[in-house]
Amino acid sequence: MIQTGQLEEPAADPAPQAQPSDRPATRTRSNTYNRDDLWAWFETRKQSIKDEALRRAGICNEVRRLIESGLGARASIAQVAAATEGVTEGTLRNWWYGTSNILGASKVDKSDYAPALAPRYHGSTKTADICEEAWAWIYNDYMRLEAPTAAAVIRRARKEAKTQGWTLPSNATIKRRLDAIDWKQRVLAREGTDALLRKLPHVTRSKAHLHAMQAVNADGHTFDVLVKLPSGEIGRPVMCAWQDLYSGKLLSYRISETLNWHTVRLSFGDMVDNYGIPHEVFLDNGREFANKFLSGQLKHRFRFKIREDEPEGVFKALSIGVHWTTPYHGQSKPIERMFLDLCCEQIAKHPACAGAYTGNSPTNKPANYGAKAMEWDDFLKIVAEQVEEHNARQGRRSEVCRGRSFNDVFEESRAKFKKLDPTPEQRRLFLLACEGVKVRDGGHIELQRNLYWNSDLGHLKGKKVIARFDPDDLTKAVHIYSLDNQYQGTAEVKRVNFIDSESATEHNRQNRRVIKHTKKAHEAQVRKDLIEEQQRIPDVVIPMAKPKPNFAPIPEPACKVVGGWALEDDQDRPDERRMLELLPFLPRRTEDDE
Repeated sequence: MIQTGQLEEPAADPAPQAQPSDRPATRTRSNTYNRDDLWAWFETRKQSIKDEALRRAGICNEVRRLIESGLGARASIAQVAAATEGVTEGTLRNWWYGTSNILGASKVDKSDYAPALAPRYHGSTKTADICEEAWAWIYNDYMRLEAPTAAAVIRRARKEAKTQGWTLPSNATIKRRLDAIDWKQRVLAREGTDALLRKLPHVTRSKAHLHAMQAVNADGHTFDVLVKLPSGEIGRPVMCAWQDLYSGKLLSYRISETLNWHTVRLSFGDMVDNYGIPHEVFLDNGREFANKFLSGQLKHRFRFKIREDEPEGVFKALSIGVHWTTPYHGQSKPIERMFLDLCCEQIAKHPACAGAYTGNSPTNKPANYGAKAMEWDDFLKIVAEQVEEHNARQGRRSEVCRGRSFNDVFEESRAKFKKLDPTPEQRRLFLLACEGVKVRDGGHIELQRNLYWNSDLGHLKGKKVIARFDPDDLTKAVHIYSLDNQYQGTAEVKRVNFIDSESATEHNRQNRRVIKHTKKAHEAQVRKDLIEEQQRIPDVVIPMAKPKPNFAPIPEPACKVVGGWALEDDQDRPDERRMLELLPFLPRRTEDDE
């Protein structure tokens, strides 16, 4: 009977019986093959080999069925071979008992017939040899960033072989050896690290577990449009935008001539004012986003030296988690995909921008490059219109949108979670710039050549404080914080017009008021009954002699004597005598002068 794929003889009776002539005795074989290795090898075969293996397995199953019915193995093989077109008895016997290349159906379980009977076709494995020195020369020449062709490398190798005495195989053999080099090594050596990184598999990050305003990302984008800038020059404006990661909605943006920390500050303030404080932000560590106003005192900023006395940044003050992404790596920030759709297509190629479009690279300029430059106000209107359309467009196919718009997904998620609005104190943190300054005598601080004063800051003389101010209007009061972010009050600017008498009068009035209040505060603390007692001179006799004067009398100057006569003071004036000597040489006044 059949057990675990082995064909064995039934147990012998005490009295031996004669065996049929067409049913030779079979040998007991041990099952030593490894099923896991057999199936792992089978999975690497191409489909045509798998189809042939399944055909052979079906034929051998017929042989097995006949044997199990009581027919001998040889007769079963002959009967199945006669009924099967294209299969001879010898071929089927090889499939059943196995050969040097085929394991055989009689040696395996019936569930393993397919991999056991699969053809072991293989081409010629013999290859021409290349000496080690010649191959090293070819490899070094081919695996360069200049990426020479294989034909050029082979030509140089054959020329070098004549000098070195190498024996090289055919060009096709060398080409196959070059093609057999691991593709990762070939890309790294001939195209560089960035090219290999682009070819490696990327990670698909899911946004389904997030909610609106849980995480945002920001970046800057330079438009491919020529615009008349407010400075009077013609250039390409820059957008600083903040995007919600969950929904993909563009939350806020600012347009400026250049990307700077001031634009980042204003756009961040717009987002927080309208939608609340986010929990996490994803930024690259460019100068604009890693500035100390936003990232002050962050331990992992990777830009600028971190000082102990630097002001606390907005992100740390608002407890916002910061994640620094890889610069120039669009996969790190989804906002790069938004720039491609919104800025590069919807805005830069808008019909109103025809003639002002610059192309996306210096080598990809349109034929009408530089035909016109858009007006600043007109360009801002185009941007506002397209941003609104971008957020409201239906049919978005992201993981969370599923045919809806960014606005719909954002509002749906936002309704489920409480909006984290900033307090007035927090609003001062991100709407005002900050700078570390020292307090001078009387509570003065100097900020960008302007003096600000608060009498209550006098006790902080010589200490460094944080001044938060509006860089757009330095005439407003500044808010003073200690280095540990404790609010100390405001300081007013002390600058007026030179001829503004009213401001000068008000300034003097304030000074008198301060002096008056200071006197009252001082008099309230002083006990007048102790003044006379403290000012009393002690009645003590000092046993000391009266000191002698330690100066000499000043002698009277003697009169000058000339010829025995003492001259008067007015007779010995050299300046008058000199004028008399020069008088003849002075020009005389004539009637023409009158």
